[in-house]
Amino acid sequence: MAGGAPPGLTRLAPARLALAVAAGLALAALPFLRYAHFGAGAHADHEPHHGGQLGMVGEHHVELVQRDGRFEVYVSDAWRRPLRPARGRLAPDRGAPLELSWSGGRLVAPAALGGRKVEVAIELDDGTTLAIGFDLE
Repeated sequence: MAGGAPPGLTRLAPARLALAVAAGLALAALPFLRYAHFGAGAHADHEPHHGGQLGMVGEHHVELVQRDGRFEVYVSDAWRRPLRPARGRLAPDRGAPLELSWSGGRLVAPAALGGRKVEVAIELDDGTTLAIGFDLE
């Protein structure tokens, strides 16, 4: 037994050793795969769909669009599926807050606000409040 492998253990061929190492690395990586994005999964799409500014609040996307004399606010989940919030409001850095009303798949308000920033507050049906600020310039 001098100079040999202990009883019951044999020397792995190079190909089998490489396979064993690869399998070990794959198993070690499994806990981290939950953070990977494969295709169009949750949080994979961070492009504005309506030509506005897009922000995230927790697991939700909020897009603010300023056009045709009004503000439009689109709310979607982590997979960018549209949501219909219970209510919403716009609060400019100058001027009185405006209530948002539901119209055609989005929340809308007149864009006659003064200021350079606006805070958007959305309440979802489950009571969750989403608040995010946008620069208007």
